[in-house]
Amino acid sequence: MQTVSIVKYTKSSDSLKQAIVLCNGFADLKATDKVLIKPNLVAWDELFPPAPYGVFTTTRLVEDLVILLKEFGCNDITIGEGSVEIKKGVGTMAAFKGLGYYELVSKYGVKLVDFNESNAEKCAIDDTIHLMIAREALQSDFVIDFPVLKTHGQTRISLGLKNLKGCLKLASKKLCHHPELNLEYCFPFVADYVKPKLTIIDGIYALEKGALHFGNAYKKDIIIASTDILAADMVGAKVMGYDPTDITHFVTYARRHKKSLSLQDYEIKGEKLEDHIQPLKWDWSWTEDNTGPGVFAKMGVTGVALPKYDDTLCSGCSPIANMCNILVLSAFKGQPLPKIEILNGKKMQARAGYDKTILLGNCIIKANKNNPNIKEPVEVKGCPPNFEDVVKTLKDCGLEVNEMAYLGYMKQQSEKYNGKEGYDPSYYTA
Repeated sequence: MQTVSIVKYTKSSDSLKQAIVLCNGFADLKATDKVLIKPNLVAWDELFPPAPYGVFTTTRLVEDLVILLKEFGCNDITIGEGSVEIKKGVGTMAAFKGLGYYELVSKYGVKLVDFNESNAEKCAIDDTIHLMIAREALQSDFVIDFPVLKTHGQTRISLGLKNLKGCLKLASKKLCHHPELNLEYCFPFVADYVKPKLTIIDGIYALEKGALHFGNAYKKDIIIASTDILAADMVGAKVMGYDPTDITHFVTYARRHKKSLSLQDYEIKGEKLEDHIQPLKWDWSWTEDNTGPGVFAKMGVTGVALPKYDDTLCSGCSPIANMCNILVLSAFKGQPLPKIEILNGKKMQARAGYDKTILLGNCIIKANKNNPNIKEPVEVKGCPPNFEDVVKTLKDCGLEVNEMAYLGYMKQQSEKYNGKEGYDPSYYTA
């Protein structure tokens, strides 16, 4: 029977040690092993650094883990990630710098690796589809998967299995969002090849409506750990109020590996699971006619339509979708807006009844190339399109958007926890 530990975090490094001991997490570790730690450092923004709570693996816990590994005798320790570049040139290394990882290098001699720049190996999903996985993730002896306790707008939850998607090269990350594939079918295969020996879920903060900082973070102060990635994820999901059988990527992974999705078949040590269950929402509300987020109906926004994103929307384009929602709201002055539909992702199809259809990004342009419902296509090319082009296009189409409204929103999101009790920025320094 696989064991999962749940430990209350007490600001002491003993909390993580206890979580690892209870699940016998270092049972297969040897002092000579090449160790890889894979935290969750989703993306970085130097202009408006994301509020880190529930978004990034806490640097405090990563440092505690490095200390425990060093005490065990491990000297070959690498921390690897493949963060999304929302802005060109601002990726993994910027996230490492912003979250204090360079200090871990100077203090403990660990190495930092950007999987986006790594050499990769071809790993098959089936006879025709393969994923390119960073070589460091495949060639390490002992991989420690270190996700955050969070929900996700496409996959409901984002824990150990989802966190390993960061080991993929960019083209393979995009492939997982392919219109003819299923996102939750694709990324669990990464675990088949990377084979993490230990999964630790950082639950100091939990994030609702993730994966970026536009959701709400809550102080949870728990650590979940297991040598079985699915077992850890199942407990993490249950803590956030989700039955494991309702998570599609759990089902596909469990079926392939002939594993149980019943928590009764796993041993839970430490804290009682039922004492820590706090249901967290995974998605924003949307209008009944799928013309925009719920706030559109609340404010009376009509005319323009922004259908809800689907699982083909890549991480690189997802901020553009959110940006358009904010910009459209900034253009609303109480009167109907121009009849414009704004599409994103890789498979949305334009609907009839709109004077113009704005297609955000190369993929959606291709998907609607011959759509007879489109009166006037307006293409915003890019992968992803840039901010200035999107703003100009919206204005050219008759939407009097105020880009300062979006910049103000981003500033507010960056600073929203500042000075609030329980939200301690020192967790993200070393």
